[in-house]
Parts: sequence; structure tokens; C-alpha cells
Amino acid sequence: MSISNEVSNFEKRFTDDVIEIAAVTGASGVGAGRAAGNTLWQASIPLIGWKKLNSNDPVIKENLRLQWLANDKEFEESRDLLDMNSIVRLQIRKGEGSMMLVKVLETSYQDDDLEVVLQESLKPVFYNDEILGQFELIKSVNTFEKKIIWANDEGLLSFDWFEDNDKMKSALKTAYVLFEQQDEWSQRVKEYAAEELTELANDWLQDDEETEIQEITKEMFMGLMKLSTICVYPEGDFEIFYSDGDMFWGHSIIVCGNIDGKFDSAEIAG
Repeated sequence: MSISNEVSNFEKRFTDDVIEIAAVTGASGVGAGRAAGNTLWQASIPLIGWKKLNSNDPVIKENLRLQWLANDKEFEESRDLLDMNSIVRLQIRKGEGSMMLVKVLETSYQDDDLEVVLQESLKPVFYNDEILGQFELIKSVNTFEKKIIWANDEGLLSFDWFEDNDKMKSALKTAYVLFEQQDEWSQRVKEYAAEELTELANDWLQDDEETEIQEITKEMFMGLMKLSTICVYPEGDFEIFYSDGDMFWGHSIIVCGNIDGKFDSAEIAG
């Protein structure tokens, strides 16, 4: 797709009217994605509240994304264009659930109404579970997490924030099962990962000219796996992240499965 078509398709999502607003940025900074075959990045930063300037309109509290297009150089430069957790003055065009950035007017704007929104957003948010204890919301990724010990390994336990509290309770039920029989689950997860990835680990071993190890056995593979994070989801799904003991030169090992006993995948990432 040509750049002009990319720009045209992007701008069609927004009204033609350019308005001036003040807004509060969210807990994560500038990020970007690029569709396959496209030249331009679609950069964005979350907004959690805004008000139209030069009017009597009240503050609107809503989660949306401020978006713009950028080439490689422009994206690198725009990483520091806007900061998280700040009040800014902008020219924008409105869209459905998002806004298109036209121009940054001020990166440190003063507004009493929006300052209230900002300060409220900076307060810690906790979720208390009667079985697993207190989790803290990591606002940059909308995930609750806490430190845990699972099968004698230290790590983190996390689940996604949902407006629907039943979904969070469902995710925690997944955790209950993993914790009730944690030694058995830890063994099963590691055995599955070793079955799926030991051969690949030995392929990587052949490229390591400094190692003194001749072969990685499945037992050795399991011993080198160290717990990092358990992510639990509704309906019994989970992902368990492990450090790799340098078998894959520092990549993570991720095992995906369900408490019904079915494993979906074991792979390396990062």
C-alpha cells in the first residue's frame, strides 16, 4: 500500500474538524504498531480524561487512544513527544474511541479539573482475594499482580483487570487449582516443556562455542527452568513463564495450557 493510501485510510477514521483540548495521558508511554505491508507506524498513547478548551464543556473521563502516523525516523523522535501521567494541550480530530493528533501545543499544561483526574489515577489500586491475598494493579498493562512462592520457586502471579468482576473471579479460580496441587502442576508443566523443547535446546547448544556441556537431557532441561510469572485467565487457561537457564541465551520459556489438563504450547520468546 502506498503511503498516501495509508494516510488516507487512517484519516478517514476521524472527523475533519480540528479542535483544541487539554487531556491527561495514561500510565503507559508512546507505543506503536505497523500492519504487514505498511510503511508507516501507527503511534499512540492512552488518554484517561480530556476537556474541550475555549468552551464550558465539562471534563470527560474515558479511556481512549491518541494516535498518529509516523515513518521510522519520526517514530523514534516521537517516543519522547508525550509523557505518561501528564496534562497536555493538543490539537486533535475526534474519532470513535480514539483521537488523531494534529499538533502538540503544550506538554506541561495546568488545569485544575484535569489535575484532579491525574491525581486520582496515580493512587494505587488493589484487589483483595480471600484465598490468595492482595494484588496491586499495574496500570501500564491493566494487570493485577503479586509476589508468590509456587512449588518452592519465587515468582509473580498475575491476572487481567476486567470491568466484569466475574471474569476476574474466574481467572482466580484457575489460580486456586494451580496452587492446590502446585508440586504436581509444576512437574507436569516442566515435563511438557522438556518434551517439546529439549531437542531445540540441543540445537542451540551446538552454536555455543564456549559451553562445556555435551548434551542437555530432559532432566537437565527441567532443572534449569526457573519460575518467573504465572498468568491466569478465565475458564481455566494459564500461561507460565520461566527463565531458561541460558539454554536459549536468555529467552523466556512459556507454557500455555488449561487446568483441564490440556497443554496448548511450549515456546521461547523475548
